[in-house]
Amino acid sequence: TRATGPMSAQRLLIPTLRALLIAFALFEAVDIRLYAVRTYGRVIHEFDPWFNFRAAEYMVAHGWGAFQAWYDHEVWYPLGRHVGSTTYPGLQLTAWGVHSALAAVGRPASLNDVCVFLPAGFGALAAGFTGLLAWEVTRKPNAAALATAIMAIHPGHLMRSIAGGFDNESIAVAAMVSTFYLWVRALRSDASWPAALLCGVSYSYMVAAWGGYVFVLNMIGIHAAALVLVGRYSARLWRAYSLWWLVGTAGAVFGPARYLVGWQPFQSLEQLGPTAVFAALQLWQLSEVMADRRRLDATETLKLRLRLFGYAAAAAAVAVAVVLPEGFIGPMSARVRSLFIKHTKTGNPLVDSVAEHQATPPMLYWHYFHFTLFVMPLGLGTAFFGKSDAKLFLIVYTIVGFYFSAKMVRLLLLISPATSVCAAACLDSLIAFNIEALTADDQPPVEGEEEEAEQPRAISPPPQQPPQPP
Repeated sequence: TRATGPMSAQRLLIPTLRALLIAFALFEAVDIRLYAVRTYGRVIHEFDPWFNFRAAEYMVAHGWGAFQAWYDHEVWYPLGRHVGSTTYPGLQLTAWGVHSALAAVGRPASLNDVCVFLPAGFGALAAGFTGLLAWEVTRKPNAAALATAIMAIHPGHLMRSIAGGFDNESIAVAAMVSTFYLWVRALRSDASWPAALLCGVSYSYMVAAWGGYVFVLNMIGIHAAALVLVGRYSARLWRAYSLWWLVGTAGAVFGPARYLVGWQPFQSLEQLGPTAVFAALQLWQLSEVMADRRRLDATETLKLRLRLFGYAAAAAAVAVAVVLPEGFIGPMSARVRSLFIKHTKTGNPLVDSVAEHQATPPMLYWHYFHFTLFVMPLGLGTAFFGKSDAKLFLIVYTIVGFYFSAKMVRLLLLISPATSVCAAACLDSLIAFNIEALTADDQPPVEGEEEEAEQPRAISPPPQQPPQPP
């Protein structure tokens, strides 16, 4: 009875402190990004953000249809530029939507102010979704709170989400992390696969926001393939991946960036992998259903799968060689090629000359990741204990992300959420270990043990000796 009061207070105190930490982290995520505004005022800075702001002005003034048909003669002189087919319009659409919503609720703001503050708001959104991703991976609320706090002030994310930096990456990181969170959320249980619908919508927004959607597309495809390879195939994986791929591909091909994306999910070499995974999962599920109906054993099921995949491979080869027109499947883009070969040999002088397309110097990892660089491997190691689909995603995401970040400086941005989750998992384990060690000797005794320990043991009398005969 004496322990009930303190333990009840402790149960209330810890969630309260956790909620306060999350609220403070989200506040700081916005506040720290407003430093440039407090110093220089509400101005757009850098070249690309100024072009994006100018495009947003044109969209707000002339509408969506005119924006798609806009040929800007004042840039790339004397050639000009067709904006609708060379711009990912998600950034401008978001600014237009926020600007219109503020006006509708009676709090109008200038388009300049909306574009200035938008990156700071999406920085907080990215931190919140990183916390949710950490929760799905670790299932520990303290790790989720810590991941939110780390991502809120992570230099690798800050460099692309400062207020006034009205660029595609400023909203794309939040879209990327939300897509990853909804993907692992769809795999939590057999009944959670409908969350893949929201995952597909989030991915469609990512496609409209930034060309880095190719990384998100391939990460989900690689994760699904890895689940099958390690023996974790399930019906929910088939349902979730199929739903996500159908919704996401439709959003990419027919969505706001359709003039820029086109039919690349079926033509571009760097996007065909996830499409192949979609087809493979359909065949795998078909083999599961056929094996169940025919009551096949493991060996017969394997033979059935080999036949199905053999027939599908032959049909695909005939389609590529005979049915599809020559050149339908194109090569990798110059930027993607630069991730696998030397940057001075991509064949595109524009790509080769940009500094942020060069390989990442090792010193930049400390500059942008700081202490998370050292605790991240320990946190990643915790993902190898206790198998789950979400933990495998973190492992694949971290390894693949670090490989590509070493090849191009600008891709350091992609692994900021992964390092935040790994660092949070490590810190949570260390904190839990120390709390357990400090409180191990302070546990209250079980009722009845204290009284038993205080009572002295009764001394039994010596045995009676029988009388001796005279």
